[in-house]
Amino acid sequence: MLDHLNTWSDYRTTVRAFDAVLEHGKAVAAVWATHPADGAQATYGERIFGKLLAHCVALRRLAADPMQATPRDLGELPSMSALARCVIEAFDAFEYVAGHRISESERGFRIRLWELHDATRRLKVLAALGVEDPGIDEIRADAQRLQAAIESHEHLATLPAELQAELRRRFARADPPAFHLNQRQRCSLSGIDPHWHDMATLQLTQHMHTLPFSTRQLLMIPPGTPEGLGLLAQPLLLTLPLLVRVIQSAAALMPANAPEPPSRTARTMQAWRSVAERPTRPPLEPSVA
Repeated sequence: MLDHLNTWSDYRTTVRAFDAVLEHGKAVAAVWATHPADGAQATYGERIFGKLLAHCVALRRLAADPMQATPRDLGELPSMSALARCVIEAFDAFEYVAGHRISESERGFRIRLWELHDATRRLKVLAALGVEDPGIDEIRADAQRLQAAIESHEHLATLPAELQAELRRRFARADPPAFHLNQRQRCSLSGIDPHWHDMATLQLTQHMHTLPFSTRQLLMIPPGTPEGLGLLAQPLLLTLPLLVRVIQSAAALMPANAPEPPSRTARTMQAWRSVAERPTRPPLEPSVA
């Protein structure tokens, strides 16, 4: 595993590592697809895993081909960064709903809260669009049922009083959160350093947005320089540790025996898994010039 990219060969090595891990993820997903999931945890886990893999496949397609010459510009960086942010979002959802090792009671509470957030959000979108459909009544009934189940759930009573009060305020204004834990708490349960998570998110987000800094970087940094290579690889580097973790969690969650990765891929996965545990900024931070 490379900490810094100085040559096109270094970039090629990074892409090969991403490809190997992604291919193993596809193999795990293929086996899981032939064994229907049982229960909400496994069902949602499989769906989120599939969505995360789809993001990674699309991200890889946009990445510069390591077998070709160095690209002339960094034009794909914003789109790649957007997809990498989607990977982070999918990772967060997978961990909260299916990955964390928690009691069945808390799992049920989390899933209901997550579903309530979704139903409420859908109602707001449909109302904003002016949609009139009989199905809206069904969504509204689901939201009411879910909220009632959460408000009477045994796990709610175990939460700190301040958090309980905040959740009830959010329910009252029809704005339930997707997660009842903050990012730092969720990172801790996932074994992820929260500073790493924050910095990865910020780095990718700055290239998603069309602002002076990101547009200037696209024009001023030659792709063949170490800094340019770092930017080319950044979306891959920042998603790889999370892809590894979700693959490993999915393998443990699926009802069938998951395929084992080739020995070299297993070593690659172990090395990249540890990256997100480090209380440092993600690698290849671009300059502020």
